[in-house]
Amino acid sequence: MTVPAKIRQEIQKRLQEIEAYRSHSLFKEARVRCQELAAFIKKTPDIPNKEKLLGQLVNKVKKIDDELKTFDDFSSGVEMSSHEQTVVKELFTSGKKGDAKTAFETATAMLVFGQWTPALKALRELLGDDTHRVAAAKSIIRCHLGAKQYQAAVNDYLAWFQDDNFPRQALDSVRAFLQAALEKKGFKQKLPVPIIMDEVETQAELDDEPEDFLSIVITYGEARRLEKKEAVLDVNFQSGMQINCIVPWTETGLIDFLKPGTVIPDVQLNGVDMITFSSVRLKEVSKIRVGRFAGDTTITLLVLEDD
Repeated sequence: MTVPAKIRQEIQKRLQEIEAYRSHSLFKEARVRCQELAAFIKKTPDIPNKEKLLGQLVNKVKKIDDELKTFDDFSSGVEMSSHEQTVVKELFTSGKKGDAKTAFETATAMLVFGQWTPALKALRELLGDDTHRVAAAKSIIRCHLGAKQYQAAVNDYLAWFQDDNFPRQALDSVRAFLQAALEKKGFKQKLPVPIIMDEVETQAELDDEPEDFLSIVITYGEARRLEKKEAVLDVNFQSGMQINCIVPWTETGLIDFLKPGTVIPDVQLNGVDMITFSSVRLKEVSKIRVGRFAGDTTITLLVLEDD
């Protein structure tokens, strides 16, 4: 007995969906799709060798669980080195203790070294603070994007969308940021748009915010050799006009080019609504020594106002 073509195509379609989730590190979602496929196989009478197929799915789930554990081990429970803690303190914190501003600065600074799990926990606690709500929400989104947990980013937005306490104008700023990020990653999902009433004070605050940068393009190389190269880097963290990116260890040419204090002209800044070009000053270059980004380089840049 052979499997009917329609059922075989449905199984293949679901298996491809599972692998698509795995390739984007969406392990929990992949596991759910495995469970749904197992249920489909069990209830469909025209499938021979069900036990064999279900056994293969069990093995696939075990592999996904192993991958999820490895991913979580890398992204949690990792301590920053003393040098990294010093960099974070000097670049991103005001030095004052006990206030929401410092709590936000410390939490978001963890993004600089890929410390997403403790950053997420701290940032969620700041969602109730009116002053830091939008910035905390966007930093939570950056955590998910950096971990390639795109569905988790969408899920958080949808939860905020259902929360009447989240100001609509502020939420729309988060939506625009996430929507642009998803589109640049090739996702076609459209996020629901909040209905905005009159929120004059909130709008005034949002108008003062700098552009949200999603990625940058740095051109580097030796001019005399006419060997200019381009590197596209996702923005891992942003505080005003100060941004941070993580450079993969494989980008050896770019890493050699990056020196603290250097002013790099004509850097392409890819924002939510526009693409601009500006000079940037390289403030800090540090090699990451622990965690899932060990061996990569974290760089912090200040976007300058060109004359």
